[in-house]
Amino acid sequence: MGEMGQFSGKARFFIAPDSAENTLRYREEGVLHRQDGQKFDGYREYDFVLQGDAIEMLFRDPVSFGNRYVLLNFSQNAPGDAANNPEDSFAAQDHHPCGNDLYHHRMFWYDDDHFETRIKVVGPNKDYELHTVYRKLEGQG
Repeated sequence: MGEMGQFSGKARFFIAPDSAENTLRYREEGVLHRQDGQKFDGYREYDFVLQGDAIEMLFRDPVSFGNRYVLLNFSQNAPGDAANNPEDSFAAQDHHPCGNDLYHHRMFWYDDDHFETRIKVVGPNKDYELHTVYRKLEGQG
């Protein structure tokens, strides 16, 4: 098993001045704390384009700007057992090729205040998992 760490910070959705219709900008930022004591600032940003029962996530980084990361169709619940697809959630999944590596992205929406993502990355260059839990801060609208 490789090195482990924990990223903690804040994520937010907002309507950006340059956003297209039915689009929310998503940005998360915080600090990665590795087990060896090193700390790194980090962020990522996507556009979430709402398309009926689906969310298309588009990259915002300069290299892949505007390209699709994944298309998460919530009308086709992600397959799996209860551990992989909790019954009290809406779930969706998609895959994203990145060179010779593959990102398996799953998203679970529980309610207006809570969702999570589970991303498994495999290939000749990458082999790791990301599990992120999102909760709305108290008093936030």
